[in-house]
Amino acid sequence: MVFRWLASALAAFMFTVVAIGAGDAYAQRGDLVLMADSEADLSGDTVTINTSRVQGSFGALRIYNRGSDILIDSVKVHYADGSVHNEDRKIDLRRGERTREIDPGRDNKFVDKVVVTYKKVDGSRRSARLLVYGVQDNRAAREKRPQSKVAAPEKPKSAPAKPSAAPPAAAAPAAPSAPPEVEKVPIKTTKALSETRCVGEGSLLLRRANVGFGNDRDRLKIGGQTGKFDKIRLCVFGHDIDLIDIKVSFAKGDPIALPYAGPIPAGHRTQAMSLQGDHFIDTIDITYKKREGVTAFANVEIWGEVSEKWIDEESELFNDGWVRLTTGLTAGFVGFDTERSPVRPHKKGFRKFRVVTKDRDITLDYVELFFADGTSQKFPANRAKVEPNVGWGPADINGGPKIVKEVEARYRSRFFDKEAKGTDRATVEIWAKR
Repeated sequence: MVFRWLASALAAFMFTVVAIGAGDAYAQRGDLVLMADSEADLSGDTVTINTSRVQGSFGALRIYNRGSDILIDSVKVHYADGSVHNEDRKIDLRRGERTREIDPGRDNKFVDKVVVTYKKVDGSRRSARLLVYGVQDNRAAREKRPQSKVAAPEKPKSAPAKPSAAPPAAAAPAAPSAPPEVEKVPIKTTKALSETRCVGEGSLLLRRANVGFGNDRDRLKIGGQTGKFDKIRLCVFGHDIDLIDIKVSFAKGDPIALPYAGPIPAGHRTQAMSLQGDHFIDTIDITYKKREGVTAFANVEIWGEVSEKWIDEESELFNDGWVRLTTGLTAGFVGFDTERSPVRPHKKGFRKFRVVTKDRDITLDYVELFFADGTSQKFPANRAKVEPNVGWGPADINGGPKIVKEVEARYRSRFFDKEAKGTDRATVEIWAKR
């Protein structure tokens, strides 16, 4: 009996030790930390997600999909030590799903980039949004990425000089020096009007981005011919950031570096930054960092001020004559938002308008247009469901063409939307036609 009791106690003790040991081993693995995210359009190709500026080293990785369904052919993980892990397998990654662990069981490494080769899935209408997470504990989060070192060339040993049979060749002309860096001036900021209306008249939302840990660099694709802009602004929500550098590339012409840098407090917008003429914007490269000690993401919006020449003349040649009047009206989920937004001053009026929503369905209550002659026209929508790529309208403007000074609309995002792009709220745009 005593022997059985001792055996039972010993087994219970061993089980406890193993259980505790397993728990400790799991705890040492750390938490899943968001490293970076990127959009993968439905052309079906390769997307490179840059993680070279993420603080700390990481264990196994996972990829989450917050957009349309895609079929992944391979995932290549490039590490700072020069090694590459090739996850060469088919992954049917649906919206809201994640991959199994990628490259598990190894020591923590610094990750430079993740390259995903994929194909679209039939029936997908929107781009996929891929988020890269890595397993990281507190010690790994504090590790510093090693600086790349280039070995200095050895000095040749001295040797007796030999007479030259030929005169020395003329020295090659010096290579032209690199253009001087743009001298930066402190950027100025003012309080934003609201979290749903960053800027004022003539300003359209171009892109949103998230600022992660440490320094962050984004190349934001604007593209399209939805407007020519002569100025841009930044608007920041959530947490303060420091702007380090911003460059703008156009569909035609040379890119320009904007001479601004400095802190941008949360809830503020920057001064208007001139683009030295009106342009179709192709991409915007922006480098910024979040303030020390802040662990959450900051939200950065880029707004463009549409040119007067565009809204009165050139816009009629694009988009079947439809002109975007307002944008960036982000609808909430609970209750209805009522937004009143100014329109870029123009000389030629409009005869009809329509509502376009992006990323998510909305419930539209009404739209009211306010005209330069002091009159207005209200368009009841009776809480209609408005879907992306479908929209609402067009509706005729009585007595048109009329110059539109302001637009008021009441709506909310629809929470239950299986085709929603990520978890973001809807963005609503008002378009008009002459």
